Amino acid sequence: MTQSVVVQVGQCGNQIGCCFWDLALREHAAVNQKGIYDEAISSFFRNVDTRVVGDGGSISKGKICSLKARAVLIDMEEGVVNEILQGPLRDVFDSKQLITDISGSGNNWAVGHKVFGSLYQEQILEKLRKSAEHCDCLQCFFIIHSMGGGTGSGLGTFLLKVLEDEFPEVYRFVTSIYPSGEDDVITSPYNSILAMKELNEHADCVLPIDNQNVIYVCPC
Repeated sequence: MTQSVVVQVGQCGNQIGCCFWDLALREHAAVNQKGIYDEAISSFFRNVDTRVVGDGGSISKGKICSLKARAVLIDMEEGVVNEILQGPLRDVFDSKQLITDISGSGNNWAVGHKVFGSLYQEQILEKLRKSAEHCDCLQCFFIIHSMGGGTGSGLGTFLLKVLEDEFPEVYRFVTSIYPSGEDDVITSPYNSILAMKELNEHADCVLPIDNQNVIYVCPC
């Protein structure tokens, strides 16, 4: 069995990621009504025995006990991550796999990439290694981020270089949300251009989507 680790970066990345996890759970429940921990669900979730102290004992087969997303949540503002932790999916995420700050990146690629990248590199690596340790066969890191915001574009693309250095044999798939034509953030085009250079150099596959189309597909 192969597994993937999802890394949600910035406000947009975490909002889209939350919708992804909700959909994954609902779709799996529809086709697996017996509640069996199978290969499909193991690709993105760990089956954890919550009675075991610490990280919980992983259960490789049998009935689903408690699912934990193979995910790392990163944002330099606390708001969206706190909303997730207070929402219906709060038990799906491991609180030890979250990284947040207070100030935010101010819609500035350089702040996310240069300032917060250097500041949080070791913490990010620690979370990524922990997620990788829980995988039998880690196939890819799946990054979700925006191209227009400071944290998504800056720290999101900084993360790609970190993954390339630390896990050179693991694929790096990226879903990049591009700003729409109506975006009123003046730095969005500049952030996008700077981030595109990093994507070109360090991503194995990029799945681009316009922000306006995300609203049509995922109105949440």
